[in-house]
Amino acid sequence: MAEVIKDYELCALFRPDLEPEELDKEVEAIQKLIEDRGGEISRVDRWNKRFLAYPIKEYREGFYVIYRWFSTTELLTDLQYLLRYNDNCLRYLILDYTEKERKRRKRLGKVQTT
Repeated sequence: MAEVIKDYELCALFRPDLEPEELDKEVEAIQKLIEDRGGEISRVDRWNKRFLAYPIKEYREGFYVIYRWFSTTELLTDLQYLLRYNDNCLRYLILDYTEKERKRRKRLGKVQTT
């Protein structure tokens, strides 16, 4: 049975007191994990420091980094482990963008031809 490749999106929120070099290391560590596990990164967006709607671990600001990539589901377990036990990551959310896009197309009445 062939492995299914899906489109994923990760939004990671990092501590606001990180030095630029430390933040670069965190961003590169996640990119490296995705690529080492066979994923193909399509984009990485780094946002400036943003105010949070409510405090998270006593921080009122944070750096958002958005990753988009294609991979199989086996990568998700390792990625969640890396983020969950990382002291510099305040929160993260991983979305199956394939499903989100399919629902959007269905809602708009667009038929995907393949």
